[in-house]
Amino acid sequence: MFDSISAPVHTLIISDVHLGSRVSRAGALLRLLRSYQAGKHQWRFKRLLLLGDIFDGLNFDRLKKHSWQVVGTIREITDEASDAKVVWVAGNHDLALIDLMSHLVGVKVYEQYEWRVGEREFLAMHGHQFDKWIMNYPTISKIPAWIYEVIQQLDGPSQRISRYVKEKSKKWLRINHEVAHGLIKYAEKRGKRYAGLFAGHTHFADAIEYPEYNTWYYNSGCWTGKQNPNFITIDFAGNVQLQEFVEQQTPKALPLPVASAWPNK
Repeated sequence: MFDSISAPVHTLIISDVHLGSRVSRAGALLRLLRSYQAGKHQWRFKRLLLLGDIFDGLNFDRLKKHSWQVVGTIREITDEASDAKVVWVAGNHDLALIDLMSHLVGVKVYEQYEWRVGEREFLAMHGHQFDKWIMNYPTISKIPAWIYEVIQQLDGPSQRISRYVKEKSKKWLRINHEVAHGLIKYAEKRGKRYAGLFAGHTHFADAIEYPEYNTWYYNSGCWTGKQNPNFITIDFAGNVQLQEFVEQQTPKALPLPVASAWPNK
């Protein structure tokens, strides 16, 4: 059981939970969120940013106990008495759920989200907007998803084959590079300087410095893979840290550049 108390942060970012999927690690996410609870209506973060693909699809019959508990916890955070807020950025799996999610969870759903922490400004998008396969071939792109669904149904309880196939397919498409490049060029067209750009979608946690654009690209990873899940925290000074959730331990930070290496604004 994960019962550590997580240190306070300004923003907590998670993505690609795919609640309802057989490979979703909803129980682990529930334990992470609860580790940030300080008391009734009190949380050790000011903002929970759900960076897309929180649900896997419209079939809510697939949601198990832990999935519903995650939904319930998010609703607690959105309660009027809560000292924190929830921001939901739509992913490609969320698009058909936007109206329902706004009602069920009680949050507004964004296509992109900008916010400021201290002197640093950030931009977040799920990242599917820069996935050429999904955007250019929406119908054909559903075929691999159907095949993946069949594999999950035939796979064993550990879902090892399903997780392996998902990981290899994302790497083969080199999707993380496409999303990073697309998001950076999008930010450049907006004519604004962001200290950090955030995406999900690729299922691969990453942090890449782009000195030519004076910014960093961060990917919050996923909660479906065979590896430990990842998430991102931003402290009250605006310093970003990519984290790894490890059961029975305090979440550990991955080795990334420290605040002093940030580009000046």
